Amino acid sequence: MSPPPSGSAPYANGLLLDIPRIHTSDVTYDDGVFVSSFRKLEHSMDIQLDRDPVLKALQMVQSIVEPRQTLPILANVLLEAGGDSVRITATDLEIGASVVLPAKVSAPGGITLAARKLVEIVKELTASALTLKVQDNAWVSLRCGGASYKLAGLAADDFPKVVPGTPTAWVTCDAGTLREMLERTSFAMSHDESRFALNGVLFVFQGKEIRLVATDGHRLAIASRPLPEEAPSVSGIVPRKAVHEIQRVLGASESVQLALAENQFVMRMPNFVMMARLIEGQFPNYDAVVPKNLPHKLALPRDAFIAAVRRVAVMAALDTKPVKVVVAAGRLTLMAYHPELGEAEEGLDVAYAGEEIVIGFNSRYLIDALSPLDLDQVVLELRDGQSAGVIRSFEEPGTLCVIMPMRI
Repeated sequence: MSPPPSGSAPYANGLLLDIPRIHTSDVTYDDGVFVSSFRKLEHSMDIQLDRDPVLKALQMVQSIVEPRQTLPILANVLLEAGGDSVRITATDLEIGASVVLPAKVSAPGGITLAARKLVEIVKELTASALTLKVQDNAWVSLRCGGASYKLAGLAADDFPKVVPGTPTAWVTCDAGTLREMLERTSFAMSHDESRFALNGVLFVFQGKEIRLVATDGHRLAIASRPLPEEAPSVSGIVPRKAVHEIQRVLGASESVQLALAENQFVMRMPNFVMMARLIEGQFPNYDAVVPKNLPHKLALPRDAFIAAVRRVAVMAALDTKPVKVVVAAGRLTLMAYHPELGEAEEGLDVAYAGEEIVIGFNSRYLIDALSPLDLDQVVLELRDGQSAGVIRSFEEPGTLCVIMPMRI
């Protein structure tokens, strides 16, 4: 049995901030998978919690809930109480997440309540003790300070089971590193539902490396980082919504544990676990897409290049905002043209002594690739005016973005 991640520092900038850590006899870890050993659900639940951790916990799971559901209970969150803790769970049948909070449990049990309305209520409450008591016919009494509510609930027994798989091995990485990798790749995910396998991020664990890959067919982003320990060779496509949820809850400190098992992605942190069904489909052979040994390389000041692209793209025609990039000795020039409104041009001094290259790019693709890189300089690699270009990081050799050219 492998222990859960531990530590005492809060998740800076993440939604786990201010949620107390607990590890009691009623919460166990089975083969590294978070499992709550709550008693069989009773309908007469009576609990008391601090308001602030409840709000943080609800904020972590509530965006998983879809406002329009064919099953009414999926618009709810499940609250289960047992021992000295309460577990809050949300699911849309594709993604599920649970947060465990310390609580004073007078009567164990469970109930489901409308997720968005519960968040709306708790957000307005004062920072004091909050009590929840299940009454007859699934009605729930909620009290905090001088405010009291009577809420309509649904039976906990009807809530879908949210059970993580049983991974044989876990991959541990820094939470801030994982968030950084997702920022450098997730922008390239496809939104074309007909290309289902591209509607997510490919997670690859291999040796002592974790690699994330995303593509929409017009661009491809890769981020690779070393791992502290050897990982099993496994990969899976994590769907777009789950990727956004991971980015939302990740903090900047401590570690997270990841696993791919039984067609499921699992991520756990102290008192928190998230599961997502992997996308079934064949991800493209991304290694074959990345151009090798491009002959023309130039270093660009990142901030100045982004600003120049933005200024020139204002005059670009079409929704794709195409810009022409002209690379010549010592100079890079950006141009855009609109047949009815006019044109724009801006140049940057660069260290380049090769042959002239004229190539067109979608300006948004350039900005998306450059914006997550917190660097002074980036490298633009080109072969000619008809082949894909590559943007690389000076300081992060495992980070790159391939961008297909446009005709201008």
